[in-house]
Parts: sequence; C-alpha cells; structure tokens
Amino acid sequence: MSIRWIRNVIIDGEKSTIEIQLGDRRIGDKCYTRIGTATEKYFDNMMDTRDDIVAQGVDILKKTLEGKALTYPDGRDYDWQ
Repeated sequence: MSIRWIRNVIIDGEKSTIEIQLGDRRIGDKCYTRIGTATEKYFDNMMDTRDDIVAQGVDILKKTLEGKALTYPDGRDYDWQ
C-alpha cells in the first residue's frame, strides 16, 4: 500500500496531474514524484513524518516545474497548498 498526494493542474495550458507517493507502513519507503504520465522520479526522504516528506516532494516538483505556467483547472494560479 502507499499514500498518494495528487493534484489536478494545468501546466502550460495542458491538463495534467502532479503526484507524490510515499509508503503507507514505512512512511519513507519508495518515495517518488511524477508529473502527468512521465516516469516516476524516486527520491530519498530526508524526514520521518508524512507532512515533511510531502513538503520535500513539493520542493522537488516546484524545482522541476520552474518557468512553467501552473494553474488550477479553474484558471487560478496554483498556490502549492
């Protein structure tokens, strides 16, 4: 089992998703980020809590999407909440 943090977004005018996965039983097990249907990018977690690992994944996604137009499906700027 795993826990997924998934958001529906628009990236440069195209519908997409941003995703972070972390382990269910061992929180830091098999962490990755993914944008749309791209291949998962695994990362080593630096923290022990779910919220901290999600924050680490969000930082990775922010860096990957830097320079791209990112909005909610209704057109509002995406606020990373």
